[in-house]
Amino acid sequence: MGFFSPAEVLDILGDKAQIKKKLSFMKLFLLSILGGSFIAEGFLACIRVQGTMPAQWGSFATFLGGCLFPMGLMAIVLVGGELATGNMMTMAIGLFQKKISFWDLTYNWVVVMAGNMVGSIIVAYSFGHFVGLTEGAFLAKTMAVANSKISDPPMVALVSAIGCNIFVCMAVWFATSAKGFTAKMAGMWFPIMIFVVLGFQHVVANAFVIPAAIFSGESSITWLNYLQNTVFVFIGNAIGGVLVFALPCFCMYGQKENVKTECEVKLNERKDHCNGYKGKGRKAEDHPAGWS
Repeated sequence: MGFFSPAEVLDILGDKAQIKKKLSFMKLFLLSILGGSFIAEGFLACIRVQGTMPAQWGSFATFLGGCLFPMGLMAIVLVGGELATGNMMTMAIGLFQKKISFWDLTYNWVVVMAGNMVGSIIVAYSFGHFVGLTEGAFLAKTMAVANSKISDPPMVALVSAIGCNIFVCMAVWFATSAKGFTAKMAGMWFPIMIFVVLGFQHVVANAFVIPAAIFSGESSITWLNYLQNTVFVFIGNAIGGVLVFALPCFCMYGQKENVKTECEVKLNERKDHCNGYKGKGRKAEDHPAGWS
């Protein structure tokens, strides 16, 4: 088989949570910066593809951008890096399996989110602003995306973020379940592409596009706007990753049930039948042929 079973995937993710728990602060933080930069570079490619497309192309332009965005998660999973949204599921599974503590989960989320923000903002400034890849002819698209994120009311942003992390965690789950390189790539590509096409809010992606708009100097968005958006989107992503995805998966696949096989049932029936013979004072040789 080229895939692990859901129960095996759950155990693998729980073991990964234990590994993440043991990382030093410096290694965890650096991997988080790397993860944030990968997501930002995927978003940068998305903007560059969509930025100068004719308006008549409509949602097809969004689809083309969504086809490139998954590169960020692919790089994190296959090259290395830490991502806050994926860890929301992974660390929660480790907590449910009692492989890590609540403190381990909280510490990981805080450090990884901080590193993701640093990595995303570095890409927004260096490649987006300094090199100019999100400005010039592409500034209008950068502003449109950033303003769409900021303009959502807090509860709308929160619910949108829940939907986002369902797909991100689905992508991580698919990648974990697949044993082959190609299957892992395909498993990540579809869910991430879908969340981008739907326009859901992702706390790490927002850490790139909103600062990119701020660095341009042409936006009315402030750092306070960005931080407010981050709080609600982070909470929504956490709800999606923990309560909507990790917890149901744990309830379905994490409980070890004592399920008897058909052979075990038949064997027990034979033993009960033999015990019935013995209870009536009959000898073993009186049992029907084949009973033991």
